[in-house]
Amino acid sequence: MNEGLRRIRRHGVDMEDRIGEEEVLETLRTVLPWSVPVFLAVTDSTNRVAMEMAEDGAKHGTVVVADAQTAGRGRMGRPWVSPAGKNLYVSLLLRPPVPAVDATRLSLVAGVALADAVEAVGVPASLKWPNDLYCGGRKAAGILAEMASDPDGVRHVVIGVGLNVNMEEADFPPDLRDKATSLRIRAGRTFRRVDVLARLLDAFGTRYAEFIGGGFASLRDGWDRRDFLRGRRVLLRRQGGEGWGAVDGLDTVGALRFLPDGASTIESVYSGEILDFRR
Repeated sequence: MNEGLRRIRRHGVDMEDRIGEEEVLETLRTVLPWSVPVFLAVTDSTNRVAMEMAEDGAKHGTVVVADAQTAGRGRMGRPWVSPAGKNLYVSLLLRPPVPAVDATRLSLVAGVALADAVEAVGVPASLKWPNDLYCGGRKAAGILAEMASDPDGVRHVVIGVGLNVNMEEADFPPDLRDKATSLRIRAGRTFRRVDVLARLLDAFGTRYAEFIGGGFASLRDGWDRRDFLRGRRVLLRRQGGEGWGAVDGLDTVGALRFLPDGASTIESVYSGEILDFRR
């Protein structure tokens, strides 16, 4: 069997769970900017491929999808478990007509679109600033945004999404089994990955247009109603150190509203990492 093909069971019948250009284009529901889909049986990282394609002049809207990754990456260079035939590994190449400071919000835009897509296939989702999607209190997806810019502005942005679709608990490394989840685990059924991918591309096309037209404020409500951290105490690492405090959602440009323990004024945090969280 081709490496790009895997089998799932649906209603007791074996079916090929294939992700290919024909399947994706047939499943898309709206007219989108996606112009040049690239489908790989296996690669080290879809983000690396997309970034190289961007430097070689690939068009805005190029989509890179792989059935498996050998060196999938999350934020801070962390590895992303990427077995074949199970999940979505996709990178979107964008050339947004916005300043670099605004382009950094595209990972948040991708988060809202991903939540839209996951909920469209029947799985409730939450968003954890700055780049994670949670289902049932566990991480189901991560987003990695990489940007190239120069004094004239943004050259390109690549948004990578890794979504656990049909992973079972035994598929995760032992140290992740109490922290990670998948759509299959949450819903108790398998999913056709191309359907989930098409929903994601549809949703991102819509949310991206909203963002270009009105900034993050135009889709802030899509984040707010799914905000995993709002009202929680968190351990935040940012420039200047780390410390505990309370989260009061995001502001209109996507910064985390953070009240450090012992402080009286909420701060806007534009870049950081949540190391721990509590109710």
